[in-house]
Amino acid sequence: MGNLTIRFEGKREAIAPLSWAQRRTWRGSHLKYRPFVCIQSVPSGESLREVSNAIKWALEEFESLRTVFPLRADGIPYQKVEKVGSAEIFIISTGEFTAEADIQSAIRRLQGERFDIATEFGALFAIATCADIPTHLICLVSHLAVDGHGCRALGVALDSYFSGEGSRPSAPPMQPVDRARLEQTEKWQEKSTRSLEYWKSVLEKLPQDSGRSAVMDSCALRAAVSVIADKYATGTSAVYLAVISVVAGGLIGRDKSSFLLPAANRLSLEERSFVGELVQFAPGVLEALNLPFEGIVNDAWRVSAKGYRFSLYDEQALQLMLTDLDEGRECKRDFDFSFNDMRSSTEGKTYRGATVKIHDLAKRTKIELKANVYQGGTRFLSFALRGDGNEVLSISVHDSYFPEFPVQRILLAIETLAVGVAVGDTEPLNYPLRFARSYLASGNTTVN
Repeated sequence: MGNLTIRFEGKREAIAPLSWAQRRTWRGSHLKYRPFVCIQSVPSGESLREVSNAIKWALEEFESLRTVFPLRADGIPYQKVEKVGSAEIFIISTGEFTAEADIQSAIRRLQGERFDIATEFGALFAIATCADIPTHLICLVSHLAVDGHGCRALGVALDSYFSGEGSRPSAPPMQPVDRARLEQTEKWQEKSTRSLEYWKSVLEKLPQDSGRSAVMDSCALRAAVSVIADKYATGTSAVYLAVISVVAGGLIGRDKSSFLLPAANRLSLEERSFVGELVQFAPGVLEALNLPFEGIVNDAWRVSAKGYRFSLYDEQALQLMLTDLDEGRECKRDFDFSFNDMRSSTEGKTYRGATVKIHDLAKRTKIELKANVYQGGTRFLSFALRGDGNEVLSISVHDSYFPEFPVQRILLAIETLAVGVAVGDTEPLNYPLRFARSYLASGNTTVN
C-alpha cells in the first residue's frame, strides 16, 4: 500500500462548542468506536491526480473533514476547524481478477485505524487502482465528525464533483460549526426546551427497573410486513415498530411499552446534504396495545412521528434533566427497547406472492446467535434492521431479563405475530398482545 500527500486550504478556520448531536456522540464514543466507510466507483478516464484533486476539493468544501476535537482546560470538548493542512492518501493496488477481495481487505485494514480525535482529522482517504488506473475512492470517517447519513451525502457530493457539477459556483453548505452556533440562538434554545418538555412527559410514564443476541433472516416476516403495510397504507418501519412493541409488551406484562428511535434530523435539502453529525434520539410510549392491530400500527406511526418532531435538544440539558428525575430513586428510568431501521430504504421490498403462501415461507427462516451485544442504552431490548436492501432483524437482550425466554423465541414471536396478522388469523389480528404473551409462554421455539 503506497501513499501520496496533498495540501489543502479551506475558506476559514473556526472554533465552536460541540453541536447537540456531537455531544451525544462524544459520550457514546467512549463506549463504542464507530467509523463509517464510504466507497464509490471512479468514472473511467480519471487520472490519479484528478482523483486526488477531488479529495482536496472535499477537504476544502466540508469543514467536518478537517476538524479536530480537543479538550478545554476544564475537560470540556470543542471543535476546531483548521484552514490549511495536509492529508496522506493511501494507494491500494488491486489485481484484475481480485479487485473486490483486495478492496475489502484494505477496508478492514483501514477500519483498524483509530482516530485521535483531539489532534487528527476525522477522515482517511484511499484510492484503489488496477493497472495504475483509479477504480474506487474509499473514505473512512470518524462518527464524531460525520454520521452515516453525512457519509452518504459526501459520496453524492464527490459524484457531483466528478460529473463537473460540484465545481460550479454554489452557496456554501452549512458546516458543523455553523450548526453549533445556530443551536446557541434563542430560537433554537426554544426548540430544545420544547423537545425536553416532551422527553420529560415520556420519561415520567416509564417504570423503574453482558446480554444475548441473535439475528433472524425471515422471508415470511418480510412478506408479512409488506402485506400489512400495503393493507393499512403505511410504511414498513411503522409495522415493524408495532409488531416489536407488542412482543415487548407481552414480555414485560403490561399494555404499553417505551422505545427510542434514532432521528436523522435531515428534513430539509440543506440538512440532507450536511456532511456532519445530526442524529439524536426520539422517545415515545405506545399505550394502545389492546387495540386491533391496525390501531396499533397507526399509533406506532403517530407516536414515532411525534418523537421525531421533538428530536432537537441540548444534550447537556437532557442529561441534567435525567439526573434530576432519577434523584432519590433506587433505579434509573430506562426505555424498554430501541429500534433502528438501518436499511438503505425504509420502504423495504414489496411482496408480490399470494398471502396464503406466507406460512410456507416461514420454513426458510434462519436464526443465528451472536456473541457481541451492544445494548444501546435501553432497558433490555434492542432491535435493528440491517443490510443494504435486506431486512434482517437483530435483537439484543440483557442476561438479567427473561432468562426463561431464549432470544430465538422472541424473534419467532415477532415473525408469528406479523404472519398471523398478514394472513388474517383472528386471534393475533384482534388480540395481538394476548397472542404475543401466550406464544412466548408456549415454548414453541422450533424454526421450521
